[in-house]
Amino acid sequence: MTKRRVTVSVPEDVAETLEQQPKGQASAYVTEAVRGHRAWEQFRAEQARRGVPLTEQGMTEARARRYDLRSQWPAERYEALRERVRRHVEDGQADQQAPAA
Repeated sequence: MTKRRVTVSVPEDVAETLEQQPKGQASAYVTEAVRGHRAWEQFRAEQARRGVPLTEQGMTEARARRYDLRSQWPAERYEALRERVRRHVEDGQADQQAPAA
């Protein structure tokens, strides 16, 4: 993969975080953050295309419901559900990457 040097100005707190990364790892840290943000934007765009726009208000309400639910469930039940969802997502990604027959 070709790499390019890009110079950016960042707020002090972001600069401090980058400076705290192990030597030579600041670029990897930024790359991971940008790719994560890009994936999130693509997810939101896909949901909107499917007729499910993700608004900030809706996300805030969903987060509040999730936190409320998490506080009511035993930790084991919540973690088991998270694991089920994680496996489902991974299986779906594997299906998307598999070549069509």
